[in-house]
Amino acid sequence: MQKSLNITFLSIFVRRGLRMKKLFLGIMAAVLLLAIGALAISAQTNSSVSNIGEKVSGYVQDFVSKRGIDPQDINGIRQVDFESLPKEVNIENVGDSNLAIYEINYSDNNKNQKVYVITYSVEQLRSQGDLIVAQDKRNFLDFGFSGVMGETGFLETSTGVETSGAKGYVMVRDGSITAVSTNLEVIQSNAGQIEIIVLKNGEPISFGNTISSDSLGVKKDYDVQSKDIVIFQAGDVISVVARKTGNVAWQDVITMVEITTVN
Repeated sequence: MQKSLNITFLSIFVRRGLRMKKLFLGIMAAVLLLAIGALAISAQTNSSVSNIGEKVSGYVQDFVSKRGIDPQDINGIRQVDFESLPKEVNIENVGDSNLAIYEINYSDNNKNQKVYVITYSVEQLRSQGDLIVAQDKRNFLDFGFSGVMGETGFLETSTGVETSGAKGYVMVRDGSITAVSTNLEVIQSNAGQIEIIVLKNGEPISFGNTISSDSLGVKKDYDVQSKDIVIFQAGDVISVVARKTGNVAWQDVITMVEITTVN
């Protein structure tokens, strides 16, 4: 009888041991599956960023971080196929065929957002100045004067209206003044110079062109600067004045002011 009881207890113990072993193996299998899934997700996320190359990825992430996008919020970066451009990207006015476009997906307040970056020569990125966010738009304000100028005076708009401290082009979006160029003809030379001064709401912005008047002939000058240096807001008025130093005269002024705005 005692022997029978011992065999029964041993059988129960073995069955319980087998069940515990199966339970342990089941738990280990579940943990292993979760670990594999996490690695797969991590690999997918990393590949979405790294498949464009660490150098390009670094430049793009550094650039967008300057526009207020935390690199930690970036979920993926992919190169966009030129044959299937998204509707947000418009490059119809770009003649350079050596372009690449990258789509950056990121999270903003728990909402999925995207922004596009256009760059020249992807394999030879030289500076952040080569990168242009597709949302940035460049436009040109045309100023000029057809005739002779011998004194300081305001230039006219493309419609022929003379500007002033209060008259000019009214900005419809926030943005920056990023370039100014001028072409004119000096018809009376003397030691001195002709300054093309851009005004914002009647105040000089300390950015414009300077042309020497020490010799006769057609002269030109152009200057470029980064955005966010000379900024304006919607509603600001941009005008241009030509100011002389010395006894000089000039004619046929053509001035172009480039503005960069963000939609």
